[in-house]
Amino acid sequence: MDFYIDVFSSETQLAKWYSSVYDSSALLYIPIQYAYDTQNQELINKLRKLFTYNTLFIVKKNSQADDLAKRTFYFTASEYLRRNGIKDNVENTKMYNFIKSEVLYYWNNNPANIWDAESEKFYGAKERIDYILSGNFNGNLSYYRAITDFELYVMGTGVSLLLIEKDAKRTVTPDLVSIKDRFYRVLKKEVIIKDNKAWYLQPNIWKDHPDFKDVTLEKSQSVNWDASHFSRMSAYLHVLKLNFQNDKIKYSYLEKLTTLLSNQLITNIAVYNSKNDFYNFNNYIDGNNSSFRSDNKEGKKGIQPSQNFEHIFIGWWKMLNTNEIKTMYERIERKFPYYAEQSAYITHDKGFFQEIIKLK
Repeated sequence: MDFYIDVFSSETQLAKWYSSVYDSSALLYIPIQYAYDTQNQELINKLRKLFTYNTLFIVKKNSQADDLAKRTFYFTASEYLRRNGIKDNVENTKMYNFIKSEVLYYWNNNPANIWDAESEKFYGAKERIDYILSGNFNGNLSYYRAITDFELYVMGTGVSLLLIEKDAKRTVTPDLVSIKDRFYRVLKKEVIIKDNKAWYLQPNIWKDHPDFKDVTLEKSQSVNWDASHFSRMSAYLHVLKLNFQNDKIKYSYLEKLTTLLSNQLITNIAVYNSKNDFYNFNNYIDGNNSSFRSDNKEGKKGIQPSQNFEHIFIGWWKMLNTNEIKTMYERIERKFPYYAEQSAYITHDKGFFQEIIKLK
């Protein structure tokens, strides 16, 4: 935490460590939730030093961090504001207004094509999402109609901001309500529930994408999201459920997705071996363990089978908040040194990841 407080203290520091925009967004999400769940004042004070209007300002100005990194950061910063509250707090209100302005620009105005070869030109994520939901042709390759992280982070942030407004008893912003409703429509229309045991967002949508070209399928299998990127869905479902608490039908659907995703994690992604008390990790949310993001043309092997598992230790899956997930993390905690040895990424910050695993 102290490292990130220093990095985000000035434009000069962030220029040296611009990858922190993306990295901190992922690594600090669960500590934020834990800090406010337990009212850990020491941690809360550090978060208040880190998440400031100045931090948002220098993140936006930084030319080295890409657009996706910034969208990611705005989501985590919004979640900090949601947990801390903005009422009667001038600094937090400035931050809320800043993030809302960015999100509404992404939603309504920002050029929104993900790939140049899409059939239409879109301005604002809303326009692209509506076109996809309409079922209209968007290009010859499957992934041209994919809902991507570029839209998901914008929608997740909008849903978080709407909760902030409700908590502060402000008049809700119609565009944020639109974002919330679109997010639900995406899940309702683009999700396929299989055998009432699992669900997949736009199955086969990535089948033509180079990152997924080494996915080997068995009969009747689809190409589905990799487990690491899909771990973020746990947080999105959490804030959506908070928004739909008074709508029994929609809340029930979101709760079903939460339960099924929890089951998918422990059945398909983190598979427990009771004989040795270890988990084996698969790369994809359907249990497929093919390579991910290899590029033979450039000689890149990508992520090999069973290597796409650091997301477990970043901890966003905890937002599913089921007993099965709690049990999984308790078992992983018992054998943490073993898992840490399997990844240079985890080994580098072993103490941090061990704390994440322990958090209740």
